[in-house]
Amino acid sequence: MRSEVRRRLTDVALLVVLLGLVAVGALRWVDTTAYPVVVLQTAAPFVAIGLLLLTVLTAALRRWWVLLPVGVALVVAATQVAPAFVSHASPDATRDLTVMSSNLRVGRAQPTQLMDAVRFHAVDVLVLTEVTPSALEGLRREGADSYFPQRAGEAEVDGYAGTMVLSRYPLREVSADLGGSPNRQPEVVVTVDGVDLRVQTAHPAAPIPGQTAEWRAGLRALQAWKERQTETGPILLVGDFNSSSAHPGFRAVADGLDDAQRTTGSGWVRTWPYAGSRLPPFVQLDHVLSRGLTVIDSGQVAMNGTDHAAVWGSYALPDAP
Repeated sequence: MRSEVRRRLTDVALLVVLLGLVAVGALRWVDTTAYPVVVLQTAAPFVAIGLLLLTVLTAALRRWWVLLPVGVALVVAATQVAPAFVSHASPDATRDLTVMSSNLRVGRAQPTQLMDAVRFHAVDVLVLTEVTPSALEGLRREGADSYFPQRAGEAEVDGYAGTMVLSRYPLREVSADLGGSPNRQPEVVVTVDGVDLRVQTAHPAAPIPGQTAEWRAGLRALQAWKERQTETGPILLVGDFNSSSAHPGFRAVADGLDDAQRTTGSGWVRTWPYAGSRLPPFVQLDHVLSRGLTVIDSGQVAMNGTDHAAVWGSYALPDAP
């Protein structure tokens, strides 16, 4: 009798855990500005890991009838996770361009490390968010002015709002600010070997309490910009999106674009949080999105002083018109 009660209690406990994981996983499809939901959506990778562990535990306990719904949930989660581990890049193509995005954490990022990463990966276009005048001065001392002779955007003493684009190639500012965010989001055109690349920087408001509606409006502004790009030329959307592929708003922005990390099958990419947090990095907030370019390679670079890892993507250009 006691063993039967224990088995039933075990079944109930397993099902409660399953329902909890499924509930959190289902939030992926809830487009809302409710702060608890926005935060829980970033836990999507842990749902897949939790379901895998639950499957192993259920099988080890030989609770076969519970294993069926657990297994079904795991398969559904796997269909969401697996594409991020499958590469659709063209690694044998000729590299024409490398683009990097780095959030400087209000100018605190270590400039020597950043410029070392820039040189190591032969970065051609660098998008900086949360850039301050002092951060620019630090980069200048490390040779940024000679490496990147072209620049657009503004540094801000406040820091959070400052966004700049540094380029080795001719650069023309189209707009000083997209709007829809308290942070500057300039739009530029970079000309590489006769090909014009339209680059929109991204830094919507962070989804902190009391600011989630503003955060969602910022993603809508980026989505609207993408939808206005009806010409056939290549485009790039680059920066700190303060959102991941688990957020419906970000997926609407990224729809039809190639996320460099996802296209190269990089798997569970984590760009935040790093320095200054007790949490280990667990979510990708920084992205390099493109259309009309061939993705060759991608990667991430963590550095001292900033809570964001930099992300980069390498591309082959289309033929010049």
